[in-house]
Amino acid sequence: MRRSIDVAIVAAVAALTNFVYLYYSNGDYFYPDSLTYLGPAKMLLHGHGFVTELGLPEMMRTPVYPLMLAAFSARVVPVIVFQHLLNVALAVAIYLFTLRCGRFAAIAAAIIFAIDPPSLHYANKVLTETLFTALLFIVFRIGEQARAPVLHGVLTGLLVLTRPVAIAYFVVLAIARGWRRTTAVYVAVALVLPLAWALRNRIEGGDFTVSVIAASNLLQYRAAGALAIADEGDFETDLRTEQRDLLQEAHETIEEKEHAAAEDLAAGRRAPYYRAAARRVIAEHPIAFALLTLRGLLVNSFESDWDAIAIVSRIDAHTIELAANAFVAVVIALAILGVVVLWRRDRALALLIAGTVGYFLLISAGGESEARFRIPVVPQIAIAAGCGLQALRARSKFGRLDDAHAGGRGADGVGDRADDAA
Repeated sequence: MRRSIDVAIVAAVAALTNFVYLYYSNGDYFYPDSLTYLGPAKMLLHGHGFVTELGLPEMMRTPVYPLMLAAFSARVVPVIVFQHLLNVALAVAIYLFTLRCGRFAAIAAAIIFAIDPPSLHYANKVLTETLFTALLFIVFRIGEQARAPVLHGVLTGLLVLTRPVAIAYFVVLAIARGWRRTTAVYVAVALVLPLAWALRNRIEGGDFTVSVIAASNLLQYRAAGALAIADEGDFETDLRTEQRDLLQEAHETIEEKEHAAAEDLAAGRRAPYYRAAARRVIAEHPIAFALLTLRGLLVNSFESDWDAIAIVSRIDAHTIELAANAFVAVVIALAILGVVVLWRRDRALALLIAGTVGYFLLISAGGESEARFRIPVVPQIAIAAGCGLQALRARSKFGRLDDAHAGGRGADGVGDRADDAA
């Protein structure tokens, strides 16, 4: 009965935050990337295949999210509603998962996720973030159990075909599963879909890659970002300048080698030149690249996206900025504490949470870094934060009162009475 009440409360809070945000967003469902997903979805609906235009294969976007859009007939509002419902389901799933740490930790983790500003904001956009977060949580959950290697591998492959940023996440999960026969099966299956898609791109577009966006990002944000850091001026201004110059240099090389205008070539033909130019710059500026990565990691971890909330709120923008920034900082601090606490009680789970969060924050740490790239691991951060908050509560007067009434609990505050987690 208590668990049912808790689930109802968590679902109600998550539904309230998500659909209030939806109501006040005034139909602002698009971000600069949105049309690059809707375009292939509409081509699929018209029976033209996964293409950007007739005869030109889509190589920038992977197929899972456009297929979901096509399942909704590319109607935007139903997609947005579905994404907010996914957030509600995730809040409940986080509560149920975190019950192992205690009822208080479970409720805290679910509420932290339910009120997370970037998670609300990007559920309201035609973007992959919410679907990817839900799929990642399922993959994370199966990985924590180290079971069903074939299913786990297939889902990991689908994760890559939702957002290529997950390309090497199987390594984290393989380590978490431990070195055993089922781990080898998992790794083999996890590579099938990404390799098959890369082969498709090689055959149809001329480049063996899951997505050509990786080459573009490497040049435009990692190489250009390293040069912008080395310039020691205003980062955003220098980044735009370096992006323009590097792209021009790359196109000059392409035109010299290919004897054709770079813009007239398919993305798959340009991608190898972008990668080569980017790697040369990064190799020449290793310290600047390291500083860029550190900067990106801090942005991914602590940017609050407060301005997105300010757009749909009547509260003073400065107040929202302070509150959102403080919220993110406190949650990250609690999550770090939670991982330390879990390390003493459930080392495998602590390692998986730290590995998952670290992987996704680090792999997207570059000139393009923003709060958006933290969204996929907000559930894991919330779980750790809930455990950290419970550890603090256990050492407070409230925890001591609970101990007196419940017969005590673990010294680190993780692990409520059996009936709380039953």
